[in-house]
Amino acid sequence: MLKGKIISISLAIGLAFSMASPIQAATFSQGETTQVHTWQKEYANLNKTHYNPNNLYSQKPVLGNGFSAGELSNGYIDTQLNYINYYRSLFGLAPIITTRTANENAQKAAAVMAAINANPFVNQHGLPSETRPSYIDKEVWKLAQDVTETSNLNFNVNNESAGDVITDLLTDQYNLSGSDTGHRAWILSTRLSSTGIGAVYGSNGYRYSVQKVLNISDLFRAPSQEVVAYPNTGVFPIEITKGPNIAWSLYLSSRSYTNKPKIRITDRDSGKSYQAENVKNYSSSGYGNFKTIITYSPGATPLIAGHAYSVDIKGIYSYSFKLFNLVSPSSQSVKLRRKKAKTYQKVSKQKELKSAFSSQGAKLWAIINPTPNENDDQYYFDSLKKGQWKHTEFIRSLVIELA
Repeated sequence: MLKGKIISISLAIGLAFSMASPIQAATFSQGETTQVHTWQKEYANLNKTHYNPNNLYSQKPVLGNGFSAGELSNGYIDTQLNYINYYRSLFGLAPIITTRTANENAQKAAAVMAAINANPFVNQHGLPSETRPSYIDKEVWKLAQDVTETSNLNFNVNNESAGDVITDLLTDQYNLSGSDTGHRAWILSTRLSSTGIGAVYGSNGYRYSVQKVLNISDLFRAPSQEVVAYPNTGVFPIEITKGPNIAWSLYLSSRSYTNKPKIRITDRDSGKSYQAENVKNYSSSGYGNFKTIITYSPGATPLIAGHAYSVDIKGIYSYSFKLFNLVSPSSQSVKLRRKKAKTYQKVSKQKELKSAFSSQGAKLWAIINPTPNENDDQYYFDSLKKGQWKHTEFIRSLVIELA
């Protein structure tokens, strides 16, 4: 969690670095300084309460005979939504809302996964490998399949805050499918209007978190803006920019680009340029209802608070930004990679499978890469689960929802 006290920023924001090097840090304009102060203050005011099975619920779930999803505390839901909207504001995106129905459905989906101790080390969108127990009726099971199929999922044993879950999804550094930044794309969708939030602890110690993100009506919404770059133009927090497995990304709402562009990053204070690495194009996935999704790593680029950078994504987009500390750099909690959490018990034999994340045991979630039908103009509807959201199924669901 990015936790710490608000810090002051001035035109000498990079002084600590300039003392050790002849390189001078960027100058922050009065407007940029004001924006930094605003975002620091807003972040400091976000609720940082850590949740566990004793304070997560207003009504505890029943995860066996007499199955009941329970209810989350209002504080948890409100805080998680506040974090979503805080991060969206960093990109100039409008806030979204939760709805009662979406929250209830997300809670049922989370409770179903918790009741069966769903394996957190494999894809659980649609519960493809799980079996319905007799104490969960078919209607609730089908609902859980549908909701998990169209949601960001997060599994962790860290007793994180409500905001930590969203920070993890935004940075996407624990993404089971690699660097596609699918969770981030949904949080930063330019068409997203609402979400639903659910969370339940299983007997295995994992908190199963659900954030509903794919709404049929959103598919027809005009995008609020055409470009979402990560890091964003202007001033941007270093804490969510650098770290193990944090990919950078460029999303285009309406323009399709299918190739892998050359990307160059320049530290405008040192004058040195660096080639981006691991450039990928995930545009066919349709995450976030974006037409273009490009991800990459800053590679050897030194990322320093107070420095200005320019990014040239050749033939597509060029921009610049300045990094700042959201919280005091001396705070231990600014480290997004937290201490490995204890695994309470084995979830299943599959947990022992080789995985890039199997040694972490703390928080894992899965967004799978669909293999869309490239001959189908509607292939981008197949956005969360392989084999789902084909054109006919989409139309059928749309008719049901709008009826």
